Amino acid sequence: MDKNYELEKRVLTMVSRQFECIYQINLDEMAVTCVYDVKDEAGEEKVLSLDGWLDMLNKFCYCEDKENLGRFLAVDSLFQCIKAQEESDKPYNLRRDYRFMKRDGVKWICVTLMPEIVCNEITVTFRDVSHRYEYDEIIQKKNSELRKLLQTAEQYRDALLSESVVLYQVNFSRDSLDSDLFQKNKDGNGVIKVLNTVDMYKSDSYNEYCTRWQSRVSKDTIDEYRRYATSDSLVEEYRAGRTLLSQDYRTLDSFGVEMWINKTIYLAQDKMTGDVIGIVSLRDVTDRYRQEFMREALEKQASTDLLTGLYNHVTGEVLIKSKIDNEKYMDAAFIIFDIDFFKKINDTRGHYFGDCVLQKVAEILKGCIRENQDVASRYGGDEFVIFITYKQEDDIYDIVDRIFKAISTQYDGCQISISMGIFLASACEEGYYEMYKKADRALYRAKEAGKGRYIFSN
Repeated sequence: MDKNYELEKRVLTMVSRQFECIYQINLDEMAVTCVYDVKDEAGEEKVLSLDGWLDMLNKFCYCEDKENLGRFLAVDSLFQCIKAQEESDKPYNLRRDYRFMKRDGVKWICVTLMPEIVCNEITVTFRDVSHRYEYDEIIQKKNSELRKLLQTAEQYRDALLSESVVLYQVNFSRDSLDSDLFQKNKDGNGVIKVLNTVDMYKSDSYNEYCTRWQSRVSKDTIDEYRRYATSDSLVEEYRAGRTLLSQDYRTLDSFGVEMWINKTIYLAQDKMTGDVIGIVSLRDVTDRYRQEFMREALEKQASTDLLTGLYNHVTGEVLIKSKIDNEKYMDAAFIIFDIDFFKKINDTRGHYFGDCVLQKVAEILKGCIRENQDVASRYGGDEFVIFITYKQEDDIYDIVDRIFKAISTQYDGCQISISMGIFLASACEEGYYEMYKKADRALYRAKEAGKGRYIFSN
């Protein structure tokens, strides 16, 4: 007898490991027996009245779920459960998920009723299913607007699809797509399954899906796309502590339309299996990129001279002042030059030809300076300003001479001649206007000396 009892106890312990608690409700006696409780190390059976047991559960149940739990375990509901089993030729059980307050926080618990009509009893199991709601917690932290919507898996999918083009769930540890892919209809109404959009009718591999799709991705964004295109790379990201990943790339959608996609991946760990899992959401952000392109185009138009493509007077001045403030310990050359006899060129060859000369000078000038370090602007008319920072070991005189000779060239039968004034500032000690005045005086002296030359103010 003792051996049978010990065997029964071991079997019960083995079966019970997946549960938090197991109770037996006797409806004839309205009593509840605690068969197993993970917190009860002694393993002693405890008998409670049904009302006392319900009060105990109600004490630990999350406030918003108390009413629903009370209806689920009400006496009428328990008898209906017995009746449902009597009318069914298969084992019947009824389950619901509720939140309970535990020492380590709120847990989602699946409460399952399994009726036994022979003895008019119901076995009740309590199992921790918090992992099912892992994504709910992730989204609540990342997007407060979805907080009220994400209460079930269906609501979760619908909420994300309100902004997504495609949505799917992946087990990255096993490289498998755990759910169907959904995509918006072209008219934006409703969704369609899209596993076949890249000829993947039966494949469930995330790696294969990404490999098939990358043929649609543009060459300039393909490297960015490949960062999160394998399950192994995403498992590594999770192990490095990153749970929210995002990237943008340009691609063709399943209808052959070019678009910008934002791919967002929410990573978590399945507490039951330890696998790294995730939700992948693809959103159409084409409008955002179009707006950014338009804004950049307008900013460029506002800051550049439309004829030459150089910075205009105002922008050039702002950039030079910024460099003077930020590079106080660098030596600098402030250069002003204009085109000799430019009025005569306009009068004899026409203003269109004069514009072409200005464009040619600007083109040569761009090739003589460092794009991200020096500043070149069209000050107005045929006058240009250059600001060059240099180190002591640089030969600034050679740099100036090279620029002067490069611009003094032939263009369509016209000899371009310039006069240039240069002011060298040690450690940028002078302000913008002081530099400009000294360089301008040097330019005036170059013109007075016969034009077609450069003179240093110093």
